[in-house]
Amino acid sequence: MNRKELLLLSIGVFLTVVAWLVADIHHAATEEKIKIKTAIPTLKKYEIKQEILTILKDKAE
Repeated sequence: MNRKELLLLSIGVFLTVVAWLVADIHHAATEEKIKIKTAIPTLKKYEIKQEILTILKDKAE
């Protein structure tokens, strides 16, 4: 392997690593934006009717 081949191989590896880092940084930045856009669901207050509870109790027996 002469010097020119080694230089071309080194440049190729260097460019691949740089492209990988840029892609990883881009992915991390867009993933953070996606997480921020996600809305937290609101909790609703439910009432349990006594009629329903007695019906279910009767079915269980």
